[in-house]
Amino acid sequence: MIKINIGKDVAGTIRTFVVKGHAGFAEEGSDIVCSAISAIAYTAVGAIEELIGLKGFFKQKDGFMSCKLDMELSPEKRHDANVIMATAEIGFKQIEFAYPDYVKVLDEEV
Repeated sequence: MIKINIGKDVAGTIRTFVVKGHAGFAEEGSDIVCSAISAIAYTAVGAIEELIGLKGFFKQKDGFMSCKLDMELSPEKRHDANVIMATAEIGFKQIEFAYPDYVKVLDEEV
């Protein structure tokens, strides 16, 4: 099962997400659930790199990705980062809804 922790501050702004595990829906290389979650996570960090200009804010290895936006950002960049992170959260939750035995999304306060 893939577990995704979404870390939000007291204002509800997403500051982090951590993706751990493998779905186990199908064999490695043909697991559509893992592929969907990976696509969402990599799109989010790619958008933050390309559109906001941040580097070094995420870590990844097999079956793991963490994205942490705890740095100071201008109001415009913070807004854009919030939109990207909220969009990723929606995507993760849509996959969880479709495949609840393979994905779990948890919110936590940071």
